[in-house]
Amino acid sequence: MRSYSLHSREMVEAIRARSPIEDVAAEHLALRPCGASLIGRCPFHADRTPSFTVHPGKQVFHCHGCKAGGDVFRFVELLLHCNFRQAVEYLAIRSGIAFEGFKPSPELVRRVQEERINRAAELAFSIFAKGRIASLNAQYRGLARAVTNAEDYLRTGAHDPYLNDLAWEALERFRTFEIRLERDGLLDPGFLRTEWENINAAA
Repeated sequence: MRSYSLHSREMVEAIRARSPIEDVAAEHLALRPCGASLIGRCPFHADRTPSFTVHPGKQVFHCHGCKAGGDVFRFVELLLHCNFRQAVEYLAIRSGIAFEGFKPSPELVRRVQEERINRAAELAFSIFAKGRIASLNAQYRGLARAVTNAEDYLRTGAHDPYLNDLAWEALERFRTFEIRLERDGLLDPGFLRTEWENINAAA
């Protein structure tokens, strides 16, 4: 691993290159595309609507609510309530860049490790949530197709007891599934989060 001097401009730029603002910010808030930028709720104030913008092309951020803005080092300064040197140290550990005479404090190492664990956990939850939503959507579409077929059959006025029972059962399954979706909020982020936590707790 190459070692840099703490006060070296080369070191600062090496850390900047290994710390894209969109990646660092995304570790602390949810971002979504908006044109050439990314937007989300600002982590620096009580932001009810997305007012925090990240510009990957310019490698800067800006909040239209609290007016905070700057580069990736300024983002870390505001996030961790630290000075520039501490922001550089934090991002150096995060990006795996070493510089001469620097020994990170146990607290800084612990914080970086915790964030890595949290990122891994969030990624695992995201994969779980997407899979569960896809499964529920597929189930809904399957039941909806069965309902369409059942309704088409019932409109014919046929009186086959067996087929009649199948048709009404299809209608009942669809109605029950719709009620569960609404009542239990099976697609709600909060429900999915609780389900994920329960699965992990039981593992």
